[in-house]
Amino acid sequence: MTDRSQFASIPPAHPTAPEAPLAGTPEPATEPVPPPGHRRNPQTIATVGLFVIALLFALYFGRDVLLPIMLALILSFLLRPLVRALYRVRVPEGIGAAIMVLSLFSGVLLAVYTLSGPAAEWVNRMPRVMHELEFKLGDIRAGIDRAREASRQIEQITKETGNEAGPVREVVVRGPTLMEQAVSQVETVLANVVILLVLLYFFLARGRHSLEALIGTMRNIDDRVHYAMVAATLQQNIAAYLLTITAINTILGLATGLLMWLWGLPNPALWGVMVALANYIPFIGPAVMTGVLFLVSVLTFDSLGTIILPPLSFVALTTIEGNFLTPMIVGRRLSLNPIAVFVSILFWGWLWGIPGALLAVPILAILKILFDAHEPLKPVGALLGD
Repeated sequence: MTDRSQFASIPPAHPTAPEAPLAGTPEPATEPVPPPGHRRNPQTIATVGLFVIALLFALYFGRDVLLPIMLALILSFLLRPLVRALYRVRVPEGIGAAIMVLSLFSGVLLAVYTLSGPAAEWVNRMPRVMHELEFKLGDIRAGIDRAREASRQIEQITKETGNEAGPVREVVVRGPTLMEQAVSQVETVLANVVILLVLLYFFLARGRHSLEALIGTMRNIDDRVHYAMVAATLQQNIAAYLLTITAINTILGLATGLLMWLWGLPNPALWGVMVALANYIPFIGPAVMTGVLFLVSVLTFDSLGTIILPPLSFVALTTIEGNFLTPMIVGRRLSLNPIAVFVSILFWGWLWGIPGALLAVPILAILKILFDAHEPLKPVGALLGD
């Protein structure tokens, strides 16, 4: 018979005593996750969501009207300091705006006239260029031909299997001819250019008066002062940013053209101008131009060592510009988050194509300044950059 007295001295285990954690097991958080400060109203969230969807539809389907307006607005930020400088020497704003618009239009026409010859030459050489590429990239072409042959055999087998069930009728949809598409594109471009120049003139000549009239309608004096300071900050920072980026891109284009001329690449001025324009699209523009310069080098030179020199030198230039020159100069005034920049390029490029990608960074800079000026939107502004 068991003596129960021998268990009397053993203290019972505490029902709430914690067990020792196993080795390597992280200890649970001692503090619970705090609940949100206030609950979101589902109706407010739904309203905001519907507004965002409607805004996306408006931006996408209204791009033919909104794109010239946005481009004219951003160009007015760039040219406004020059109009103001002319006004200081007693040139009326209307005349100064006309001078700037005519100068811009003349410069673009001169550039197009100068570079249209080399560009047309490359377009006319395209069949011979493709033949040279096929000859020089013979191994790659052989692999592509084998893949095409395999795809053709699979397609032939599929057709033979389908013909057993009966004949298949083919429907051919004829679209507009190439000439009709070209004429339509030219008409659209000319209409957008006219709209752009007219809007740019009115933004430069009457933009300041319209903004002052709008701010003057506000009854609260604090609101007037606040939005006047926001407008002045926006004008000053965006103008400085655009002028700085334009100067950097011009220097990069000149350096690239000089390097391509030293390496013996044909039409170096054309590649310099293309680089200066493509660099307005960070990340994507330099990558595309690297591929273009590589293809031109393949068509121009024979040895591998000579072929890789032009694109490698361009990569070195863009590395210096992107990692040292631009952050050192632009970062003092306005520093944007690289993730936000890349997403902005993808978004506006999807909405408005190549012009949208060119305008993506200036639009992002404008939004950051506006968000930083309004207290509820400051977290979004911090997300876009420093």
